[in-house]
Amino acid sequence: MICNLMKSGLASLTGGPGLTGLFRAAGRAGWPGLITTAMESNPIEKLEDLEPIEPSDLSVSNMKTIVDELLPGIRSLAFNIVVCLVILIVGRKLISLLHGMLKKTLERTQADVGLIRFLGSALDIILHIILIFMILGQLGVNTASIVTVLGTLMLAVGMSLQGSLSNVAGGILLLLMHPFRVGHYIICDYGEGTVSMIGLVYTTITTKDNRILTIPNSMISNCAVTNCGENPIRRLEIITGISYTADIRLAKEILQQICDDSPLVLPEPEASIFVDSLGDSAVNIGLYCYVPSDSFLKAKWEVTEAIKLRFDENGIDIPFPQVHVHME
Repeated sequence: MICNLMKSGLASLTGGPGLTGLFRAAGRAGWPGLITTAMESNPIEKLEDLEPIEPSDLSVSNMKTIVDELLPGIRSLAFNIVVCLVILIVGRKLISLLHGMLKKTLERTQADVGLIRFLGSALDIILHIILIFMILGQLGVNTASIVTVLGTLMLAVGMSLQGSLSNVAGGILLLLMHPFRVGHYIICDYGEGTVSMIGLVYTTITTKDNRILTIPNSMISNCAVTNCGENPIRRLEIITGISYTADIRLAKEILQQICDDSPLVLPEPEASIFVDSLGDSAVNIGLYCYVPSDSFLKAKWEVTEAIKLRFDENGIDIPFPQVHVHME
């Protein structure tokens, strides 16, 4: 009766392959002592090979022997689980500490918020992967094959996304080194305008005619960029030609009055007014004054218009090219 029950029970548990499959599964679970000895001494391939179990075999002494055989494996498994828990707790504390240190360091360097979040997330992912491998190694899992597969996968992804990864690298450099910031007016090989966004892949610029210029970060990080908005003030340079018969001193006084009257021209540093050159048909007078960077174009337009109106009011002619045709 007991033998028949054991046969049917083992068949249902193992799916019919025999007791050997059950022993092998138990051996992989960490009970090598009893299971290995039993399989080596009495290999069983078929359920029909089972010998009848007598009720006397299920005595307390026999059960105690089985438990004594299983205890070393159970203790080893319990110890590994405790060590894994310790590694998990300590590892998460260290990851949190390193994340905070990285964040404070980047904040001290005035790094962009987007860069801080990106690098923080990347650090968390890398450290958590290392922590998982440490736990798997403590449990006896062979991690060499997993590392090989992940390395091959990362290589394939890197080769397929080579251009995008170079843009990401360029974006990190832009956000870390700050050659320009959002709101700055820049001039580069691909256009000029106000920076509206610096992403990890692209930089977006709004041009003067309100068009959107999108430049890959790998391109803009490898070209010369003129940043017109880094300094709070800019020097406005205007060269105006007057006729040789005009009064140079009067023209210079008018230019100085324009600078004094304009609310966009800064009193400090003082404006410089000088004779720049003697041209073929005009005396070129230069005006250097300083204006706020965010009002540069507005100041240039207003000062240029004021020069023309004031010169006309005071009878100062601005020469222009003329063509004389003589008919014979």
